[in-house]
Amino acid sequence: MRISPKHIMCAIDFSGFAQLIMAYGKAMAREFGAKLSLCHIVQDTVMLSSHAHAGFATEEVTAQRIQDAKEAIELLADEANISAAPLVSMGHPADEITRLAQKNEVDLVIAATHGGSGIKRFLVGSVTDRLVKTLTCPLLVLHSPQDSETDAGYLPLKRLLVGCDFSEGSGLAFEYGLSLAQEFEAELHLVHVLKPHKHVALGTSDYIKLQEGDYPGWDRTDFIHLQENAAGEEYKRRQRLLNRLERQLSNMVPEESRHWCTPVTSLRQGEPYLELLDYADTHRIDMIILGVHGHSILEQFLVGSTTDRVISRATCPVMAVRETT
Repeated sequence: MRISPKHIMCAIDFSGFAQLIMAYGKAMAREFGAKLSLCHIVQDTVMLSSHAHAGFATEEVTAQRIQDAKEAIELLADEANISAAPLVSMGHPADEITRLAQKNEVDLVIAATHGGSGIKRFLVGSVTDRLVKTLTCPLLVLHSPQDSETDAGYLPLKRLLVGCDFSEGSGLAFEYGLSLAQEFEAELHLVHVLKPHKHVALGTSDYIKLQEGDYPGWDRTDFIHLQENAAGEEYKRRQRLLNRLERQLSNMVPEESRHWCTPVTSLRQGEPYLELLDYADTHRIDMIILGVHGHSILEQFLVGSTTDRVISRATCPVMAVRETT
């Protein structure tokens, strides 16, 4: 299934990331022939009176701030030679970006993360953290504002990485990865991570309990052979599993796509987010595409998902794709 976004929205806050976000938006819109919008959310302002009484800004002040933001966006677009419609609203940034994306039928949102870790991230989180959970369209998260190639109008997408766990979410992420690989003529790396299984060492008495048969007269050598046979069978089962997973990864790419795309498949073992990050760094990946799973709010708050962790730690852009119902 070829995926081609028709409306791309860049979420900017006039920080040092604005130029990078617009450069990606411009390049993506050009490649897919998509409409481009530049979005900015004006946050509510609490004003203090001369008697130190708190209150929200008046309607006149709010309207002026929104108008100022629109003019600033238009100026940025002119300076970057970008044809884009301004979308300005007031409220909580993540909630308003989500609302505007749904209202305007946006197919892809591009934003940036300013990072953050430790207790600050645990208690507050970032706008991008919330967008991953609220947006129904894909979110492309950028990290580094220092990218001369991108500023020059060239989008460096030579190697794409899709994390594949064979869920519905990762299946949709693969479709986006395949479409991007075709559009930008990039390598497509498909990686599946197996979590390690703890090996349990069994003693002689344990093997006697687990195996059927009569053991009188057996000596220590007999039990060693029994353990070796069990280990050999486990190795064979694991190799059959690895071979099956390799075939699944390779078969994900349709035959007609192989004329322009040769997939690179890899099986790794460990903590998924760490293995994906290591693979991305080792193979100089230009973008990671991951599916978003529907964990509960409590699970995400206490643990975080693989996608959350990759976004917060990656050095390259990360696209989060959610399966919608």
